[in-house]
Amino acid sequence: MRGTTDDDFVSASELAQLGYCERKIQFDRTFSEHETSAQRQARDRGNRAHESFYKESGRIARSSATRGKCFVATHVLGECEETFALRAFRDLYLRRSVAGRWVVGAYYRFSPWLCRQFGRRRLPLAILRPLLLLAGRLAARANAWRTGGGN
Repeated sequence: MRGTTDDDFVSASELAQLGYCERKIQFDRTFSEHETSAQRQARDRGNRAHESFYKESGRIARSSATRGKCFVATHVLGECEETFALRAFRDLYLRRSVAGRWVVGAYYRFSPWLCRQFGRRRLPLAILRPLLLLAGRLAARANAWRTGGGN
């Protein structure tokens, strides 16, 4: 849509100035003589947001160890790193949305029945084991990314 005045357009330079990234903060800190109050406020706001996210992620990860079990993963794999990663994934991702909570609720309703059906039957367990190991490894990567522990 074309405007009638220059005020209707935002230049790329103006857009770039809307954001204040960590590189710019470091550059200004290294090469500027004085830090402006806007820079100080942006830095402090960013530091508070990072600290809050870090603390929340730690709380979620710690609570994952004590919350409900992953029935199928525990039945097939036992208590292992992949099982812990799946629990953390549930807490970091699924429990944060209505749809995710619905999935978790459905899982808790049906997974005890599934575990009873599997029992100690070798074939279903042999099929599920590599799938759950892969899912656990993928969940661990997603968790590390979410909590800042990934690359």
